[in-house]
Amino acid sequence: MLKEGGIRSSLCRSFHHNCPRGLVQEDSMMKISIVLLALAGALAITPAAFADTTAWEFTSTGSTLNNGNGYSLGDVFTVNTTINVDFLGYFANDGAGSLTENHPVALYNAAGDLLASTTINSSAGYFTDHFVYNPISTITLFAGQTYVIDGASGFSDLYAWNDPGFTVYAPITLLGDNWTEGNGDYFTGTSVIGDVSDGYWGPNFGFSAAAATPEPSSLMLLGTGLVGLAGMLRRKLKA
Repeated sequence: MLKEGGIRSSLCRSFHHNCPRGLVQEDSMMKISIVLLALAGALAITPAAFADTTAWEFTSTGSTLNNGNGYSLGDVFTVNTTINVDFLGYFANDGAGSLTENHPVALYNAAGDLLASTTINSSAGYFTDHFVYNPISTITLFAGQTYVIDGASGFSDLYAWNDPGFTVYAPITLLGDNWTEGNGDYFTGTSVIGDVSDGYWGPNFGFSAAAATPEPSSLMLLGTGLVGLAGMLRRKLKA
């Protein structure tokens, strides 16, 4: 059973009359707080969705090989506009189930600093025509910068080159490919070897457009406006 004070408080919250001034102000301030929190929540960054654009693809596989030596296969590229990388992948002509080995894949900046990595194998959950992918924590690549993606060839799974219908998707510019001996996702540097028409595949990635970041001055104006709104409502309640 509710006591008299409980009933009165309930009525105050509903009708704002015949109730102590403190109860009205407390209830109003709670509503103000909820509104301000909702406005602030609009600025929150949402998690990245699956990227539906891959860096490069081809319509059919050209030549395939694995000579059993093991390499780090690298691709050097720049981006013309800022993008978010959400997935790293590796070549699998017949889907993830055709892979018999682990293929570490790593993304580096031009200085060789590791930005992201994953291991692609038969459990990879996403695929395009000739590559399979794992999701990663989103990494932003900035316009005009050079990057390198490296992937371990393994000793038996095939990699490809000279592929018909090869396409690099905007805003990626592929500078060329390189490699180094040793089965791993080692940094292969930014120098291009490129003795084939389109590169050795190898690694790939999925990307999405980077959301525009509000300028600090815009955020400051919004924050000042919210503080001013809260102050005005408080003064009105005290009047």
